[in-house]
Amino acid sequence: MAIESFGPIPSSAYTSNLSPASSLASGTRINQSADDPSGQAIVSNLTTQINTQDMASRNANDGISLLQTADAASQGMNDSLMRMNELAVQAQNGTYNAQQRAMLNQEFQQNLETIGNIADSTNFNGLNLLNSDSASIEVALGESNATLSLPNLTPDNLGLTGLDISNPANASLALQGLNLANQQLLDSRSQFGAQQNGLTAALENIGNQNLNALSTRSQISDTDFARAVTEQVRQSILNESSAVMQAQNNQSRGNVLQLLGS
Repeated sequence: MAIESFGPIPSSAYTSNLSPASSLASGTRINQSADDPSGQAIVSNLTTQINTQDMASRNANDGISLLQTADAASQGMNDSLMRMNELAVQAQNGTYNAQQRAMLNQEFQQNLETIGNIADSTNFNGLNLLNSDSASIEVALGESNATLSLPNLTPDNLGLTGLDISNPANASLALQGLNLANQQLLDSRSQFGAQQNGLTAALENIGNQNLNALSTRSQISDTDFARAVTEQVRQSILNESSAVMQAQNNQSRGNVLQLLGS
């Protein structure tokens, strides 16, 4: 009598792939393109966008830092101009003699030299900001650029070169020149502030876009832990059931063989 063989029941009949375990371990639903081809393509595009926006944010912050550096330096110039204005008014007073005016003029020239030094030495990452070496700077913001305009605040361009307060007449002319230079400096500082506000607004916009892109990528690629755990439990139950049925199958076959042998 031929004995029909009871072969093992394939475990694949009860189990699926191990993606739930992989998702739980990695925290990512898509661990290879085969898991979700279209989802993987969207995630790749979003990742490129996020990386671009991250770099744009860094660039915008660098631009803000550059403008803050220029504005802080121009504040130093403003302090010198204010002192020069005081000296010019003081030198017009008829109660001072020539020697005293010479001393006032010496301090006046020292402040003028300070303004020149600030204009020539103010730089950001090697870029001179206030002496016309860098008239404009492009800040890359991803799909667009922001152009930062930088002023020429050298004594020559401010109209300060050659001014002195050695006598009342010269002091009066110097006072007029100082007023014009001060107005030019105020305009430049106002421009710094406006450009900084523009970069801050761009930075906020980039941040909002980045937040939305990150949220969308997370929804597509991140593991749904509740679902993954449920699926893992289901597969575990199926695996255990398969093992029990296999054991029962082997025991039944052994009983049949024992009966036939007896």
